[in-house]
Amino acid sequence: MLINEVVAEARESIRSQIINAVDKDGGSTNEYFVRFTTVDQLGFSAKQTFGRSPDVGDANFSIDYIGAGKGHPALWFYPLKSYLTSQDLYAAEHPYIWLVRLKPTAWLQPVTDKTTEKQPAPRGKQRVGLLRLTTVPAAIFFQPGFDLVGKFYNHGGQHQRHGQVKGAPAPTFFDRVRGNKY
Repeated sequence: MLINEVVAEARESIRSQIINAVDKDGGSTNEYFVRFTTVDQLGFSAKQTFGRSPDVGDANFSIDYIGAGKGHPALWFYPLKSYLTSQDLYAAEHPYIWLVRLKPTAWLQPVTDKTTEKQPAPRGKQRVGLLRLTTVPAAIFFQPGFDLVGKFYNHGGQHQRHGQVKGAPAPTFFDRVRGNKY
C-alpha cells in the first residue's frame, strides 16, 4: 500500500467517526463545527493558530482578516459541511480534529463582505461570535458557546517511513575523530 493510500484511508476513517458521532448526538449538521490543531487542549489562548480577531464594528474588521494580534481572543472553527465536502481547508493536515456543537442558547452572527454593524442576538439567545460566509466559511467564537462532542486523532497522518522513525544516524568514526556532534 502506498503512503498516500494509507493517509487517505485514515482521513476517511476520521470522517466516518465524525459522522457517527453526529448521528449519535443528533441535531442538524449546521450546529456542528470542526477545528484542526496540534494542541491537545481546548481553550482561548494566544498560543492558538488564530489567537485574536476583530469583531464587526471594529475599525480593524475585515471579512478576509485571518487574525493574529488584533481584536478579541477567538477560536476559529470550520462548519462541518465544509469539512465533509472540501479538501482545501486550512490546517486539515494537522492530526487532532475537534468536533463541537453550538449550544442551544448560543448564536453566531452571519457576516458577509457587506456587513458593517454588530447585530443583537435573537430573543433567548446569546451572541457568541461570527459565522463568516465566504468562499471558505468559518465560525469565530469570542465566547465559549459550544460543547465538545469529541476529539479525533488522525493516526495515518502521523505515519513515518522506516528511516525516519529512529532519528538521525549514529556518528561515523570520522565524525567522532573530527569532533562533529549532531
